[in-house]
Amino acid sequence: MSNFSLPSWLDRRAIEEALACAVAPDAARLKGILDKSRALRPLTLAETATLMRVSSPDGLRAIMRAADEVKQRVYGDRIVLSAPLHITNHCGSECVYCANRKGNDMVQRKYMTSPEIREAGRKLIRQGHKRVFLVSGQLPNADVEYLAEAVSILYTLYEGDGEIRRVNVNVGPLRADQYEVLRAVDVGSVLLYQDTYHPEHYQAVHKAGPKADYQRRINAADEALNAGMGDVGLGLLLGLAPWEFDVLALSQHAAHLAQVYGTGGHTVSMHRLRPAPGGLAQAPFPVSDRDFLRCVAITRLAIPYTGIILSSREPSGLWRDGCGVGCSQLLTGSVANPYEDWSPLPGPDGVPFPIGENCHVDDVVSFLLEEARHLPSFCTACPRLGRSGVEFLSMVRESGMKGQCGPNSIASFLEFLLNYATPATRRLGEALIEEKLAAMPEPDKGASLRLLQKVRAGRVDEFI
Repeated sequence: MSNFSLPSWLDRRAIEEALACAVAPDAARLKGILDKSRALRPLTLAETATLMRVSSPDGLRAIMRAADEVKQRVYGDRIVLSAPLHITNHCGSECVYCANRKGNDMVQRKYMTSPEIREAGRKLIRQGHKRVFLVSGQLPNADVEYLAEAVSILYTLYEGDGEIRRVNVNVGPLRADQYEVLRAVDVGSVLLYQDTYHPEHYQAVHKAGPKADYQRRINAADEALNAGMGDVGLGLLLGLAPWEFDVLALSQHAAHLAQVYGTGGHTVSMHRLRPAPGGLAQAPFPVSDRDFLRCVAITRLAIPYTGIILSSREPSGLWRDGCGVGCSQLLTGSVANPYEDWSPLPGPDGVPFPIGENCHVDDVVSFLLEEARHLPSFCTACPRLGRSGVEFLSMVRESGMKGQCGPNSIASFLEFLLNYATPATRRLGEALIEEKLAAMPEPDKGASLRLLQKVRAGRVDEFI
């Protein structure tokens, strides 16, 4: 057992009892749970654990369909695209699964310089990106200034009419004065990965350095919100502990934040542990493709309002299936390490794209259009209009965001099509826009048409 006290909201006994007592539901019980989630009401631990016991093909299909319906009701059919930008792999922690761990001599170490950050940002803009997740290792205290400088650089970049309009930061726990440094440069939200909530399994893989401090890590979201950050994102690295425990603990965490601060985890990032140079060859608790999709779907049902983030680096192209079971955001189109190169061969739009990245942004957009029939979105309106934190959660709970997301997504997407897409993708995109407009109710349709008219006239960054 762990040798420290857990926060009051993390009720380990309740999680373990819920898992021990859960049994596969009959059809009526399953329908009742799914209908509750369709009404955008967060599920209890017992209800969520019950979904984890469903194994029949029909039951799993019902869960996946319901997860997609909930996502559609909250956010509409759009998928927001963002780019991760890894600016340094220096790290002061010893996490046995991670290539960036302090003692690993198998990787190159690098801080991207200001000119390199500027050039990487320009490449992302030329792909059509508007949103960036800035990523680093767990840095010494002084390097918060380095993060802030990188954010400022990205906000000053322009390529024609293109620009980065929103920067979020993936960080470890910070002090209140350090969060103030990030707020001063207009960081939208901070993403605070817990990786795993299970105390013993956490301690088994986080051996030394700041990330070994489980208590500080698990209280980081509270500290960020108390320090004035408008939004926090939560994150799981699936495979470090049984996924069922982590999803239930995540739902407790989101419920705690919503109750105390009026804002839950604005987003939840879900990635599977992968082999890394100098890291673990296999996850301690491997998560299959099937179980990964169950994680995504059940998280969507348990926490209906959250934005679920997947990566196009997910092996087996599993992100494609994730888009149909509750995912609302994709990370794509950037390098995974600051020392990686961008391909000397240009992508389909003539822009170099990262070696090791499975999909160019145009490929992702093309898939979303042709196969998934989702609307790719580059919108950044909500945080810039103050629709974050308490206000965002209130809007989602009252009516969902699709009334704003629909028109704004279409406008941001048309801007992408006109300026960055290949001809084939543009044709697909224009056709899907017409299809979505035809099915859109008033007044959303009228608002969309007004925004589209402005974009076709050469305006950019149009939103309501």
